[in-house]
Amino acid sequence: MSSGAGLTGSHDERRLFEHFVIAGLAENQPLERLKPSSEECGLRNTQPLAPITDIAVIFPSLGEKPPDGFDVIESTTLGYPADLNHGSIGQKSVFLCYKRGYNKLPLVDIGILDEGRGDKPMIDSNVVQTTPFGRCASVNNASQGIYLTYRRAPPNSSQSQFVVTDIKVILANKGEIPPHTYYKITKNLNKGLVGSDVFICYKKSQGTAKRLAYKPAVLDYFPRSDHSGEMEDFKLAQNVAMFCLPMGALIECWPTKCAPPDRSFSTFVLTDENGTKFYGSAVTFYEKYTKQLSEDQLEQLDLKSDEGGTVEDSGSNNDPADDLQILFYKNVSICLISRFPFFNSFKRFLFFLHRMSSTPSCSHPVPIERYISHLMYEVSFPTPRRPRVFMQLGAENISFDSHDDSQLPLNGAQLIDTLKYLGSENLMYLMLLALLEQKILIHSLRPWMLAAVAESVCALMFPFHWQCPYIPQCPLGLAGVLHAPLPFIAGVDSRYFELYEDPPDDVTCFDLDTSTISFSTVRATFKTSMLPKKPAKQLKSALEDIFGKLQKQDYSTNSKSDGGFIPVDQDLVKQRQRREFENEIHDAFLKFIASIMKGYQAFLRPIKGAPMTEHATDTGNLFDLDGFLRSRDRSSADFYKRFSETQSFMRFIEERSFVSDKNTYNAFFDDCIAKLTSAVEDGRDISGVQLLEPDTSHSHTTSTINALADTRTSMVFIPAPEPFLNQETGEELQFVYGEFPSKMRSEYFQLDRLEKNGKDGEKVPMHFVSEASRCSAVRTKPETRSSLLAATNAVKTNPLHWSKTLLFYSYSLWFMQLDSLLTAAPNKKKILRLAFNVLDRMEKTEIFPLDQVCYRILIELCGKYSEPEMAVKVMRAMQRAGLEQNAVTYGIYHRAVMDATWPSPARQKAIKMWNLLRIVLTGAETLRKWANLERRPLKIDEKSVENTENAENVQAEITVDYQITSYPLDSVENSPKMTPKRHNLEQKEPLMDPLGALGPLEAENLEVSREKTKERSKSLGKVGMSPARAKFFADHATLPFSNENTPKSDKKEAKSGWFKGIANSPMFKMIKSTTFDSSKQNSAESSSETSSITGASPSFHSVVNQFKKGYDDVMPSRFRLGVSTLLNKSVGAMGSGMIYSDDRASAENPFFVNPKDPAYVLDSGVPNCLLREEYWMREVYLQLKRSRERVEKGQKSEENEEISDGIADFPQFSAKTPGKLEVILCTATYCPSCRTMVYDEEIMAGWKVDDQNLNTICPHCSGSGTATDAVSNETAAIQESVFAPRLKIRMRWIEEMKSSWYQPGGLQETPISTPEKTTSTPSDIQLEVAFVSPLVLRRELETLLSTDKDAMRNESLKTTHPVVFWNLIYYLRRLSLPSHLFSWIAERHHIRCVFDLPTQHDETRLPLYFYNPNHDGNAPSFGDFTEKITRKLEDGSDSTGYATWKTVTDSVNKNLLFKAVQTLVNSSRLVKNGSVHVGAHFPIFRDIQFASIDVFGRALLRDALDTQYDSESNKLPPKIKEILPLQDHPLSHVTRACRKVFMPLDLF
Repeated sequence: MSSGAGLTGSHDERRLFEHFVIAGLAENQPLERLKPSSEECGLRNTQPLAPITDIAVIFPSLGEKPPDGFDVIESTTLGYPADLNHGSIGQKSVFLCYKRGYNKLPLVDIGILDEGRGDKPMIDSNVVQTTPFGRCASVNNASQGIYLTYRRAPPNSSQSQFVVTDIKVILANKGEIPPHTYYKITKNLNKGLVGSDVFICYKKSQGTAKRLAYKPAVLDYFPRSDHSGEMEDFKLAQNVAMFCLPMGALIECWPTKCAPPDRSFSTFVLTDENGTKFYGSAVTFYEKYTKQLSEDQLEQLDLKSDEGGTVEDSGSNNDPADDLQILFYKNVSICLISRFPFFNSFKRFLFFLHRMSSTPSCSHPVPIERYISHLMYEVSFPTPRRPRVFMQLGAENISFDSHDDSQLPLNGAQLIDTLKYLGSENLMYLMLLALLEQKILIHSLRPWMLAAVAESVCALMFPFHWQCPYIPQCPLGLAGVLHAPLPFIAGVDSRYFELYEDPPDDVTCFDLDTSTISFSTVRATFKTSMLPKKPAKQLKSALEDIFGKLQKQDYSTNSKSDGGFIPVDQDLVKQRQRREFENEIHDAFLKFIASIMKGYQAFLRPIKGAPMTEHATDTGNLFDLDGFLRSRDRSSADFYKRFSETQSFMRFIEERSFVSDKNTYNAFFDDCIAKLTSAVEDGRDISGVQLLEPDTSHSHTTSTINALADTRTSMVFIPAPEPFLNQETGEELQFVYGEFPSKMRSEYFQLDRLEKNGKDGEKVPMHFVSEASRCSAVRTKPETRSSLLAATNAVKTNPLHWSKTLLFYSYSLWFMQLDSLLTAAPNKKKILRLAFNVLDRMEKTEIFPLDQVCYRILIELCGKYSEPEMAVKVMRAMQRAGLEQNAVTYGIYHRAVMDATWPSPARQKAIKMWNLLRIVLTGAETLRKWANLERRPLKIDEKSVENTENAENVQAEITVDYQITSYPLDSVENSPKMTPKRHNLEQKEPLMDPLGALGPLEAENLEVSREKTKERSKSLGKVGMSPARAKFFADHATLPFSNENTPKSDKKEAKSGWFKGIANSPMFKMIKSTTFDSSKQNSAESSSETSSITGASPSFHSVVNQFKKGYDDVMPSRFRLGVSTLLNKSVGAMGSGMIYSDDRASAENPFFVNPKDPAYVLDSGVPNCLLREEYWMREVYLQLKRSRERVEKGQKSEENEEISDGIADFPQFSAKTPGKLEVILCTATYCPSCRTMVYDEEIMAGWKVDDQNLNTICPHCSGSGTATDAVSNETAAIQESVFAPRLKIRMRWIEEMKSSWYQPGGLQETPISTPEKTTSTPSDIQLEVAFVSPLVLRRELETLLSTDKDAMRNESLKTTHPVVFWNLIYYLRRLSLPSHLFSWIAERHHIRCVFDLPTQHDETRLPLYFYNPNHDGNAPSFGDFTEKITRKLEDGSDSTGYATWKTVTDSVNKNLLFKAVQTLVNSSRLVKNGSVHVGAHFPIFRDIQFASIDVFGRALLRDALDTQYDSESNKLPPKIKEILPLQDHPLSHVTRACRKVFMPLDLF
């Protein structure tokens, strides 16, 4: 047979099944009789009983005797008279008789007809109305008649059908119970006032035929290796045949008039040496046995001869085979072995193959072999994104559903059938024995139920797992396991009890056919009353309720069913209903287990130090068992004590404490406990708590048409294999089968063609990732659900929490690349300290962690690089954040502290002492700083602002909890001028405070005199800054742009000019740092408000007049009186031009943006020097540079080859290229509906808490409702325009870097020795990818890492996943976090995130900042947009652009923001047909914002601009406001919050 090794691939490749097996009688070797293990099990010597063919009743007291051939049931099971009127007074005795034999069709059922209850006989039933002597056969001692009924097998029925083989009479009032495996007719035959409770029981068995049983063998299997037919590559082959045919390979003889038995389906479970489960799905059927039987075989069958196909029965048991032709049959089984329990789908597939082989009158264009290889190699495995795969087979379709989204471990349970066959009481008792690890035997005449029920028991034990022998389908040859001296769960065919003696007394047998439990010694000790009372009561109530609903559904289904073929759409609906019921059953048991284990996490004992002994991982050291038992209900103490001693309980504690493949499910179980605990604390009924999420995979698919319509999103449709063609004629070949082939033909599998298709890349393999090897960065399914749910609830509570959700997810992106960063870093410990600092910075933002992944990644890496002490610190950080480690994190934490190398005790002691010394010195230094600051005098210039205000400003600087730094924009002398006349600024070389708490204008007016810091004052100038800030500036003195902080000494102080005007205007409040403590500032200003305002700004009356004049220009005269009143009140309350405090608005609006929120700390610039990229990343960049040089020299390792191959399509930049690579990232995107530019924070505000949605909502598109309503109510109903934003990337080499919020990075440029340029500067590069939210980006990264844990380590990520790469770069820059990913772009880089790209605007809506005449031709990035302005000025189409720009910037300078708004409104206002409307224009707020940023740089207070624009726009006349589009309304608070959680954006 041809090789299939090339297709089998790795064991991690997920495919629908592993092997296809054909089992039956061995063909090329002597047949070996199936020898039962009678020594262990006790073989019964009795012959099989003949079936019962007739029943009758007789009255012995009236002289009636049993007819010939009938036997009388004289006594009950305990020896009482079997009188059907037992105990009745004055009634005649009546007894039951039966007859056995083969000369008549057997009985298949017995019943009771009670006329008193109105019973009617069934159509195919016969009623025993008279005795053999003609008397009434009523067996009731009352007036109404009670008669026996029976059903007889139909003619030509199969001999393998279930028939009645024995009848018993029991007296329930005497304590008699039905014998095991007997059905009890639940109708009392005694209806009188006196008398015993008499019941009839009967036993059914499979009809017997003369047979020979042999040891089964594997006839063929697929796929095979090139071992010349040997089965070395099939390790399970020795056992598979035994499980496919558990009763052995049979040769049976049947009369020709008997119909062959129907095919039967069975399942089994195999476990390999690694504990991996394999699920077997087998279909068994009979085929004619054509070989001649030997004399020995004929003698064993008690037949005379085998000549001419006719045999004669030598027995004398009235067998209908007498004088009839006898045919011989053999049983054959075809089986699929899979890692996944696709039982129903495999059943349909195997039935299809069997139909092909059993219909010789039909031809098929595709052979059986091709269908098998098609299913293995061409049918896609269902995934979470494509949860359903449809496979076409002829006229029907088979569906395969994904199990990946299941919250529970994979299993083959069928909970509905288990509950039906056992009932709620028996199922609870079965669960009790399983939890306490007793010997359990499940048996039935329907072998397909054995594995299903056994799997159900194991599934319902979740989160505990059966640790003892487990054989759901036990072959008779292995029946000796039932006598093992240890607990087990086994399933056997009920015919076991006919061949062997009963199992030992300590084995409890559950009969699925009769819903009975055998008597055992265990039942006397273990009762359901042991279970905790309240959880057991709730469980029983839930099961009984579900059982009742199942009975109603069965009645409804049976009444509608026609018994024919079920179409696939109806089958899908049926499967969905089954899932709903199974979820209910599992949910009930899950609540029970969660209730009895409630609070167990409190008794876990984490390891917090170096393990000193080998017993550190014992269960007693990991779990406080005594405390756990004391916390349980005393009435159930016996149950808990026995339960805690089981292997499953101890194994659960071990799995909960360490990394295992069960961590994900244990975390889900902890969530279930939390839900129940919360419900109990809230006083809610836990019956209404849903622990398992409903299965929604079928909710939208009720028909095949609907399913096919949803192909793109939820399913894959796989067509049938192509027909085989004749190579010469081109016609279709036809295949006809008379029986299933015992040897398959290798050429029909078409493996060569499949290998070619696989090499062409038509099929992408799906890799299976075990839970034990799961990447810590990938959230579990419950974690993902709970994280999104928590974010949704937070946003519903307060919409401003959406920005914090984005911030948290953005931080988590940095931690997801941490493993890759550590791989590239030569100094691992340094990067781990960096990660801990990032974690600390995230904690100081006070955002609530939505999941534990950030902490978990760092803990795992601490263990990987032998830093267990830092792992303990991270665990304590989690505790400070209010997070309790879930099962996944807890296991990773213990692996980190156990596997890592701890310092020696002496080193630990030394580290502890050094830490104490560090704490003491730090405390002393802190106290000294505070003491010096308290004694610091201030010398204030007369022209400065009032003393009180400045003093409070300095105090505000001191009290800032978390300082930030900022890299400066253009210095004062390089700033654009507001007037054509230029002035020089005269200063005495003061040094600007880079932290920005004191603005440059304030700093020049403050002098510090302190005796102990004279030396420092000389170097730092007369600026009031703390020693920590002075040290920061000293450390950064050599950084780029540091020279811009220090004005030239030859400059002279300016006595006039636009910048001086800003300092002396009321707008002074809007052009200073946001780090002031406004609460303290306001308190100081209250006493000297008038003087301070007068000294620093224009007069109160002049400002009022300016505002009044602005209103006069746009508002009719009849409204002016009211406006003046409002204006006077407003200005009088807030002061002349003062921006009112955010705290006041916050009292009115709880969803107001509070600028003092720690989450907004990044909004003022780059974070403090702890995360300085030059310090943290220099060694990493050098290491990466050396790696690239080795690649260039041809010294490639395997990893280097991957990197060099992966970046072949990415633009390559030579290290010799002068300057740095400027990379500009811009997210501004045009809305396709309103053609308005939507900017970064607006895009973010439009995203939803959905990790699969790439779209955002345009805030400028309006439908229902007026614009005013939309402004006043952010939740107003609007017609949303949805679009997908884009991220634009522009790259070019520059020698002079533009001043920016973002620090240049990478290695320093090395000077080139030769004067000539060795390389030419590459041309500009423009890229564009989708811009996605951090939630979507994280999900994509998780998908990437779940497939390949090393995906983030390969530079090919730039080309294989550009959306992931560039979005990751964007968010890391917005957070100003160091990363090696930047060096993947270029060794020397300056990556900036900007508001706007000048080149993407059309000429009809040019932004106002385009008209700034101070722009250089090279200043704007990528394109000289001055050409557009020049063109418009030359043709006269826009002669007012410069004037408008100058008016707006002058107005902002003079704090006349209303005038700026008025100017822009007037410039776009048009009058048409007597009505006023606004023409196409750039958004007013963006025009003011961009023009102000362009002119004033970071001197502009952005928050104050937002607040004042909001205030001024509300003062517009109503008629003006009505005609303004939504783009001109103030930004929503959510939009502002989305901007403030990140680093500020450059303008362009």
